Amino acid sequence: MTNDTSVIRNKDNKCSGPYLLSKDPPHYITPVELSDIPEVVRVLNINKDVYYGTGSFEYPHLDSHARTRIEARIRGNNETEYTTCWAMRTSPDGPLMGWIHAHFLPPGCATHPETGKHLKIGVIGYWVSPEHICRGYGSRSARFIVHEVLFKERGCDIVRAVAYRDNIASRRVLEAAGMRCEVEEKVVFSNKLEKEMVDSCYAAHRVDSTFPVITPN
Repeated sequence: MTNDTSVIRNKDNKCSGPYLLSKDPPHYITPVELSDIPEVVRVLNINKDVYYGTGSFEYPHLDSHARTRIEARIRGNNETEYTTCWAMRTSPDGPLMGWIHAHFLPPGCATHPETGKHLKIGVIGYWVSPEHICRGYGSRSARFIVHEVLFKERGCDIVRAVAYRDNIASRRVLEAAGMRCEVEEKVVFSNKLEKEMVDSCYAAHRVDSTFPVITPN
């Protein structure tokens, strides 16, 4: 595997930004790049907060974990010509201090309760460095990606997210992003934690008429 960060890079894809979300504190989101690997590895090894708070990120987090994940995101971005994974930064070229990504459920997962039209459903996930929590970075990023990118630019009808029921901080981020809890308790088995966990399922709807739809996992 090559270490040359110039081999795989984001093209000039849509929804890339840089987006300025706040001047005070300064908060930008731009695409995650291979050059972010060292900071991703450093931040995710500060403690186990991200490991315990997400369904997939590893601990200890290795260079190979970060590289595999970021390369896959960049390839996907370039294939679709849309950015779907962003870094939270204090300047457009600053170090990564958080991560937010989006993906889309397969067509036909849900239909409009009145018209029967297939609904486009996006899903977001995020984490913020323990060095930068409680400053609004997660809430601002989630709100922007949901409303400005997934609703306006990508045409989603519903955007959903999941937080562990007991992860109150993450649930507050989703609520601040305009999402509401549709399923308070959903028991899931966490392969990495090797135990059952309880999820709370959140969603934001672009129009009121889809509110009866409980989005699938």
